[in-house]
Amino acid sequence: MKKENNGVIKTKIKDKRIQKVDFKTWLYLIITNVKIVVHPEVFNIDNKRKMDVNDNNENEVYVFNNYDEYKNFFLMYLNSIEEYVIDSAIYTRGNDGKIIALKGLCEYIIVMKAVKEFYTSITQEQIDDIHSRGKITSLEKVEECENLGLCAPGDAIGSAKSRCNYFSNCHGCLLEYYSHCLEYDKMIKLVNTDFTNDKKGRVKQRSINN
Repeated sequence: MKKENNGVIKTKIKDKRIQKVDFKTWLYLIITNVKIVVHPEVFNIDNKRKMDVNDNNENEVYVFNNYDEYKNFFLMYLNSIEEYVIDSAIYTRGNDGKIIALKGLCEYIIVMKAVKEFYTSITQEQIDDIHSRGKITSLEKVEECENLGLCAPGDAIGSAKSRCNYFSNCHGCLLEYYSHCLEYDKMIKLVNTDFTNDKKGRVKQRSINN
């Protein structure tokens, strides 16, 4: 608190970028012990960004001026997004049309949607080219690790602890970890796999959806 010369006491604002909300919404956030944090500036949705896997506090929220800004936040990272999906991250709405959304859930939606976009974008031609050079695809790398009982590099109490907390299962964690490169070296020759051959004898990847 800072006392000005005229005797008026003003509260020191830690971050001037934090969006203001109406009194009723502010009171609701206070009662439910939720903290407003600053979201990345929403602009240039054509130049896609990358969302990293980070620890998140469950009580942190983003405030967006309106629904369009909220949706464009996702489109800064993704090629497309369904409104019913992002609606699940809305914590409450202000009387002035502002959208208050759960920060952790927003980021989780972006990470998992980006993973799905990556795997579904891989073409059969790319798969054939990867195999012709003795490499394996990202999805095959995930399966290789699962067959060997391996997690993402690190351990559950050290460098990979945040990943264990972030993902609900090891499969999702591995899918995200190996979605940053099209091809990988093979550790061992897989004997029993879930891959099938089409009529032309080409290997097809199984679905990433379980």
